[in-house]
Amino acid sequence: MNILPRRISLLFPSLIAVFSFSSPRIIGDNFSTILGELNDHLKGNREQSAAELKAAATVIRKEAEALADNPTHIQKALYLIGLYDDTFGPLFLSESTRGGFPRQPAGGLELERVMFALQQGLIDHAYTSHNLQRYPSLYEGAVFETSTYFPGKVMPPEDPDVVHKVAVNASQPAAWGSPVLGHDQPARRPTGCYVAPGSIVRIIVPPALINKGYAIRVGAHSWNLEKKKTIQRLDRVSIVYPITERETRVTHPLGGGIYLEVPYEASAGIATLYFKNVVRAPFFSARSFAPTSLEEWKNSERLHPAPWADFESDKFMMQVPSNWIYALEDPVRLMQDWDLAMDAVTELFGLPPRLPKSVLYLQVDITMRGNANYPGYPQSNYPYNPLKDEKGKSNHWMVRGPQYADWTVFHEVGHAMAFTKFRGEVEAVVNLPTVAVLNRKFNVDLNTAFGRSVLRKEQISLDQAAIQWMITENFRQGNPMNISNKPGDEVKYQHRGYAKYVEIVNLFGWEALSRFWHSVHLDYMKGVTYPRNTDPTDSRILRMSKAAGADLTPLIHFWGVQPESPETLAKEMRKAGLRPSEAIHKRLRHYQTLIPMDNAAFRAHTELIYPKGLGTPKNLLYGEGWYSVWLPQYTAAHGEAAQVALQKIIDRYFP
Repeated sequence: MNILPRRISLLFPSLIAVFSFSSPRIIGDNFSTILGELNDHLKGNREQSAAELKAAATVIRKEAEALADNPTHIQKALYLIGLYDDTFGPLFLSESTRGGFPRQPAGGLELERVMFALQQGLIDHAYTSHNLQRYPSLYEGAVFETSTYFPGKVMPPEDPDVVHKVAVNASQPAAWGSPVLGHDQPARRPTGCYVAPGSIVRIIVPPALINKGYAIRVGAHSWNLEKKKTIQRLDRVSIVYPITERETRVTHPLGGGIYLEVPYEASAGIATLYFKNVVRAPFFSARSFAPTSLEEWKNSERLHPAPWADFESDKFMMQVPSNWIYALEDPVRLMQDWDLAMDAVTELFGLPPRLPKSVLYLQVDITMRGNANYPGYPQSNYPYNPLKDEKGKSNHWMVRGPQYADWTVFHEVGHAMAFTKFRGEVEAVVNLPTVAVLNRKFNVDLNTAFGRSVLRKEQISLDQAAIQWMITENFRQGNPMNISNKPGDEVKYQHRGYAKYVEIVNLFGWEALSRFWHSVHLDYMKGVTYPRNTDPTDSRILRMSKAAGADLTPLIHFWGVQPESPETLAKEMRKAGLRPSEAIHKRLRHYQTLIPMDNAAFRAHTELIYPKGLGTPKNLLYGEGWYSVWLPQYTAAHGEAAQVALQKIIDRYFP
């Protein structure tokens, strides 16, 4: 006779009879056969080979839809997961899986991959409103013990009958102007409520939300990690329950925060939702309609037991582990600072101060969502260690403020704003929002903000960026900047690639850029659109010049973007009453004084850009590699050639 762990016996008493006998196979479909064989293996009745377990994992992945509406399969699968957890320990916490494991089988961990596939299959297909309504007893108390690792441990509520009343913004009006990334996707609104693993939560919503595209999401981590080479948590951990009735029931074997998903162009206003059988999560609201006071935060809100905390204003949102914030003293100032940063972004791109959803939505996760940084809703590029005790006061920049943020944050916000660009600028001018945030809102001088805006190289000022361009062969030969997107590219991820915009700010103020991008939105609403990443050069120069109130052609030409039809463009400038600016003339003359005129001056510039030395370059066509090639060979002749090239530009526009 098999002795079952007490937890499994209590949760699934009916399964004792089902699985109390040893059998090489269970008669039935392929999926049932696999579950039966796994039962025998886990109980030690018949050990499966590595090849058999590998085949079982393949079947479960391919046929996981067999769990969609089959209570017998669901019950057996949940039983097996509990049996595995009790026997071997939870995924990502057991000795064999701690820290994750390779996605591609390489010998070993065959059983672990089977259980991973089974847990994922249940979340993907079995956790539906339909099943929860028809078979509630299957889900009550069904817990994946890996939840202790991610999203984190939390006990069910002490009193499941307590009702929590929550006000939520249930509107998402149509976006103004040209679309930003994901503008028509649902907006996610925190509720401060959390589903404990295995708990069934009841949610009462107002009639205006029923069958109108609204939904309840359990678990904010909505990115699919199935392409990651290392498995560090279940790939998909967020479950969405459509709102089709006055009462919506939700559950989750891992647990998770509860969010209202608000469809695009929804207009239900401030809605009141009622929750029963939930755990409270720390929630700091800086929303205009329901702000959290500092006293409420200190005395109660930050002390709630759920493992994830939500911060939301009308402009910004983030989720961080509660372990980071239960000793956080001043979220009021923190959220004010994040709102200031959001203002810098919307002002820069000529947008209203409040968008239909958060300008930026951040969260941390076990691993970054992709193989590089990406924009997104949420932006999820920053890993954390759930086993590290932060003692309630993390030093992470998310809970310190935007002025401390990694430069990639606003780089990705730049991508998300989907604004127009010259050709080849896609990975350059997206760094401009960082400059705006630091300079406009946190009083960092323009040159320092510019330096920090990519790779945090504060030593690169406008002057140094100009030198980096003028010492190149392309500049000496009067060519545009290289925008090949190959190693010799002179624009992407480089200060000189977007210095023209910072120079416009230096000469004409931030308003010049704001007016320009605002005009793009106005044109869009009139039916005039411009290619986002290939805005026609001459048209763009003319429109930017109108916004600045001066002919910007000589400045933009200097920075490596040359007009395509210079005579026609010049006529259009005159027609618009625009003339080359004396301020630009002075800057071009200033640039002439910066050109290194001998090898010693070139070396001094190199040492300023790379104060730790050039090291061993990876490629000789860019960065340290390029400098290592030119450092021994740069001479006065190169400086003189650069002087001639710049003088030609000056003579052309300021005869």
